[in-house]
Amino acid sequence: MAMSPHPAVQAVIDLSAGAIGGMACVFSGQSLDTVKVKMQSFPSLYRGFLHCLVSTYRQVGIRGLYQGTTPALMANMGENSVLFMCYGFCQEMVRRVCGLDRNAALSDIQKACAGSVASFFSSFVLCPTELVKCRLQVMNEMATSGKISSAHTYTQFLFISLYFITSSLQYPQ
Repeated sequence: MAMSPHPAVQAVIDLSAGAIGGMACVFSGQSLDTVKVKMQSFPSLYRGFLHCLVSTYRQVGIRGLYQGTTPALMANMGENSVLFMCYGFCQEMVRRVCGLDRNAALSDIQKACAGSVASFFSSFVLCPTELVKCRLQVMNEMATSGKISSAHTYTQFLFISLYFITSSLQYPQ
């Protein structure tokens, strides 16, 4: 039987694997996600997926398809890191609750329970950064429609979004 690594070492392995997985996810799908968010936010502006993709590329260039990449990287790396690490801890908790040996294999239902609890914790990392990412992806359309001033730069919009997120998290006094 193979020895399992120390829990702290396993946590670092899980965090690293989650971060790398999150990066791969963002870099492979960010342009498609940008098109999806634009079509959802402004359904009457585009005739379809290809029209949105081509229009965005013509208006802003390749950078337009990758707007919101920084918050998406933060979100996915954070979410997957927390998810991977918590999943390992949640598996141990399921074993304890079910009275199983530390190295016992979990059933599919037990794994699903561990994954569900782990995803609860990862949502606290994902939700605020997802909001910022979506707002950055539709910034050009918001400026065109007059919802924001065209003078707002990417950085200004990022700070404004972060301000609204942090102010909404404060408790009323």
